[in-house]
Amino acid sequence: MNPLSIIRQFVKGLLKENEPYQIALGLSFGMMIGIIPKNNLTAQLLFILSLSTKANIPFLILSIFFFSLLAPITDLISDKIGYYILTLKSLEPFFTKMYNMPVIPWTDFNNTVVMGGLMLGLSLFIPSYFLFKKFANYYNLFLKNKVSNSRFVKFLKASWLFEWYFK
Repeated sequence: MNPLSIIRQFVKGLLKENEPYQIALGLSFGMMIGIIPKNNLTAQLLFILSLSTKANIPFLILSIFFFSLLAPITDLISDKIGYYILTLKSLEPFFTKMYNMPVIPWTDFNNTVVMGGLMLGLSLFIPSYFLFKKFANYYNLFLKNKVSNSRFVKFLKASWLFEWYFK
């Protein structure tokens, strides 16, 4: 897939008729993925899980980028949560067993920021889903027309190169 078709699909995903729950799912999964480090199997599995739902992909990608910018702030909280969970004596045998499994260490579950970010994301998923669902209703009613009438989208729609390429 080339860059022009990726941009076209992205804009098409922002402008098509989406149910509020699809937008809310995309934003909630993006929040969860955005607050954990991306260089581990946990983030990749969450991304695959989000793609297997009816989540809106453009909103998912935008929220991953947005919450990744906020990650340095949430890392302070995530580190403390992860440290607390990983140092619980009652879970020590479970974590030892997980670490000795073949693929599980690639999830980086023993990293305090990853574990804390995952727990923070899981605990905020449902409240953020309902908050983002309200935003999705507002977006569908008021903002979608502004996005479709923006200069960038009009430029893409009017571009002869863009039209020629997709014929």
